[in-house]
Amino acid sequence: MPQKQERRSEMWWRGHNDALAGDPPNESYYHYYYDYKLAYDQTRREQRRTRRQQLLSAGLRSAGGLGLIALLLLAVIAGGWYWLAGRSAGPTLADAATPTATPRPTPRPTLTPSVPTPTPEPMLRADGFAVVTGTSGAPLRIRAEPGTNAPLVARLNEGQNVRILEGPATADEYEWWRVEANGQSGWAAAPYLQPIEPPAP
Repeated sequence: MPQKQERRSEMWWRGHNDALAGDPPNESYYHYYYDYKLAYDQTRREQRRTRRQQLLSAGLRSAGGLGLIALLLLAVIAGGWYWLAGRSAGPTLADAATPTATPRPTPRPTLTPSVPTPTPEPMLRADGFAVVTGTSGAPLRIRAEPGTNAPLVARLNEGQNVRILEGPATADEYEWWRVEANGQSGWAAAPYLQPIEPPAP
């Protein structure tokens, strides 16, 4: 059978209604009427308890999806602690049986001083250049053919630059090169030609 509802006084109901409305307690009633104070305080406690239960149930509902993630995270942390504890326990029998290789020092590269590559000296060659030298100021005889007895075709002063057209040819114990200068060409003996770099264009 349902219990008979307890009869409440008018002051009790006023305290109850003020607390439900969220109003501050009526100071005159709160200090002088026991029923008002009792109802007001009891209703406020029930409201706080109900609010806490609502917040807790809402938190549990929202955390329901996060529960699995939290459990997984705890499992990972526990596994990490277990692994660290095993590593810090010292070497095992398997570790002691396995020889460890001694690391070799990394060899340092040997620095070699940079030596400039020597530029090859120019040499007499076809399509090269030379300067007349070693004639002691006398002009160099240019001949029509290799040889000291070949006809004379031109004379070139000492210091004159020439272009080498072809060669070498050997005659009368000399090496001969056909040269060109001042629009004239002929054969000159190699001892009087010094190779030079091509002139700047």
